[in-house]
Amino acid sequence: MRRRVSGRGRLRRRWARGAALAAVALALLGAPACGSGQTRGNLFSTGSRRDDGGSAIAAVRARLRGTRPPPGADVVVGVAGNADKLVGLPLAGGWKWTFAHPLDSRPIVAGGLVLGAGGREVFALDAITGQKIWARDTGGLPLRGAGDDGNVTVLSLARGAHGESSTLLAIDRFGGVERQLETDEELGAPAVVGGYAFVPWAGQYVSVIDPIGGDEPARIVLREQTSRAWTVGGGLYFGELGIFRFDERIAAAAAGRGSHLALPRRGLPGDPVLFPSSAAPGATTASARDRVRLYARPSTPEGPLAFDGDRFYATYFRLVMGFHANPGGGDGDRLPPMAWLYANAHDVLGASAGAGELVICDEQGRILVFDGRNGTLVAERDLDEALASCVVQIDGFRAPTNGFPEAPPLAEQVADALARKDRELAGADVLLVRELARLDDDVATTALIDRAMDSGAPPEVQREVRAAIASRRTGGPLLLAALAAHYDYLRDIDVPPPVGPIARALASLHERAAAPLLAAHLLDPASADDDVRDVATALVDLAGAPELPALKQFFALHRASAESDAIVAAVVAAGAGIVRAGGREGRAMIEWAAHDPLTRAEVRDGLAALLTTAGE
Repeated sequence: MRRRVSGRGRLRRRWARGAALAAVALALLGAPACGSGQTRGNLFSTGSRRDDGGSAIAAVRARLRGTRPPPGADVVVGVAGNADKLVGLPLAGGWKWTFAHPLDSRPIVAGGLVLGAGGREVFALDAITGQKIWARDTGGLPLRGAGDDGNVTVLSLARGAHGESSTLLAIDRFGGVERQLETDEELGAPAVVGGYAFVPWAGQYVSVIDPIGGDEPARIVLREQTSRAWTVGGGLYFGELGIFRFDERIAAAAAGRGSHLALPRRGLPGDPVLFPSSAAPGATTASARDRVRLYARPSTPEGPLAFDGDRFYATYFRLVMGFHANPGGGDGDRLPPMAWLYANAHDVLGASAGAGELVICDEQGRILVFDGRNGTLVAERDLDEALASCVVQIDGFRAPTNGFPEAPPLAEQVADALARKDRELAGADVLLVRELARLDDDVATTALIDRAMDSGAPPEVQREVRAAIASRRTGGPLLLAALAAHYDYLRDIDVPPPVGPIARALASLHERAAAPLLAAHLLDPASADDDVRDVATALVDLAGAPELPALKQFFALHRASAESDAIVAAVVAAGAGIVRAGGREGRAMIEWAAHDPLTRAEVRDGLAALLTTAGE
C-alpha cells in the first residue's frame, strides 16, 4: 500500500531535489556554502512583467483563502553586554532567557522565532524559551529582514560593498536551506504566509515568491515608500511610512485605491516614521531614529481598514505619546489631538502597538505596558540589565487591567512633561505647548504662564507659548494673578509675565478688572515694545476714568519719540483710550497732538485716522 504524502511533504521533496542539484553548481560558482537551490534571473526586474489587471495577485489571494498567519510570539528581546548577548522575556508569562552570541546587527522577531546574525552565521531561537533551533553559515552577509509562517523562514541578506544587492534564503525548521535567490536589487524585510514569501523591493514593489520553484506568481505595486512586509492579528501588511493591507483591494493599490492608512508626521518632533528603511540592518546600538518612532496596529483583516482603538503612538526619547487617529488615517499634514502622554525616566528604545495597548522597552531594560486609550500604566516587567537596543513583538497579548492607578488627566500629563525643562526633550516643547493650547483647563493655563516666564525657553517655544496664552478664553483669574507680577531682581522675577498675550486674552474675555494691572505694565520700562502695544490696545476697551492718568502719561512721554512701529501703534491706541474714557477734554488733547508738529509724523497720521473714525 502506497504511503500518502502530504502537500508539505511533497514540497520538502521538491526543495530537497532542487538543493541536491544546485549544490554542485554552487560549488563550481564559488557561492556561499548554503547548500541550497539557487535561482537568479529576472524575478526582481521592473521590465519582466506586464500589467495583468490584477489577475495574478487575485489568483494568489484565492489560493490563500482561509489561510491566516499564525500568531506571533509576544516577547521583548534586548541586546546586552558588548553586543554579544540577547536577553528575552515572554510577555504572557515565562522565564527570562539569555543567549550568548556575537551580533553584527539587531535581532529580528518573526513569528515564533528570534533571528540573529553574527560570527559569519545566522541563527534562529525559540522566541519564548531562547532555545537555539538552527544556525547557518552566511559568510558574514548582513541580515536585513526575516519572515516566518511556522513552517518556513525567509531571510533577506545584503550583498555587495554597499548592500546594493541581495540574497533571499528559504530555510526549513531543521536549518536546511531550501531555496536561495540572488538579485542585484535591494530587498526589504519579507513576510511569509501559507508558504509564499512576500518580498518588498525597490521602494514600491512587493513580489510574491514561491520558494518551491523559485518563481514569482504575482507582484504588487504600491505608490508609497515601502520596505517591509509583516503579519499581525491574522492579517498581512506592507509599508514603511504608512500601512497597506493585503485584501480584496490590493490589486488596485497601483492606482491608489488599495486599503491604506497614513500616519501624520508633520507637527511631531523629530519627523518620526513607522518603520526605518530596511536597506541597512538595524545596528546593535539604538540610534536617535530608534528613540523617535511611530507605532500603530491596523484593525482586523476584515472590514474597513482603520487604526486599532482609534490610536497611533509616538516616542520621542523619554516621551511616550498616544494620539487620536482619524478613521482611515490622517492626511500627513494635520496632527490629530493627543490622547495621552507619559514621561518615562529613561529613553525608549523599542515598542509595539497591540490590541488596545502599547508595550515599550527602555535603555534600563524596563518593560512598560500602557492602556492605549488613556495611557494608564497597566503592567511592568524588567529584564534586569541595561540594553543597547531592543525589539518588541506583540500579537495576541492582552495585559491585565488592574493593579495600577488610572493615568491623570491629559493637561496634568503634558504640564508635568513641560515643567521638566529637559534639554534632550526641548524638541518636543512646541508640540506640548500646542497640546496645552487645545485644553480649556486651569492646569494648562498655569503651565503656559510658567513656561512663558522661563528664561531658558528657546525662542521658538516662547513664540508658541505667547500665541497659546493670547488664544486663552478661560482661566481669567489665573491670567489676572499673573499680571500682578513685574520684573523684580530682588524677588527673583527675572522674566516678566507675558503681558501682551495676557492683555489680548483678557480683552477677548472683556475682563475690566484687568485695566489697572494693564495700566501699570503700560508704564513699566521692563515691558517689551510688542507687549506695550498689546496692553495699550486692550486698554482702549477696558480702561475707565481710573486709568486715564496712566494713558495720558504714556501718551505724553512717547508721542514725539516713538522709536518703533509697535510703540507708534501703542501711542495711537492710548489716544483712542483717552478719547473714549476722557470725554470732551480727552478728545481735545488728542486733536491738539494730531496737529502739533512735534508729534511724530506716523503718530499724527494714526491720530488723524482715529479722530475721523471717532467722529463718525
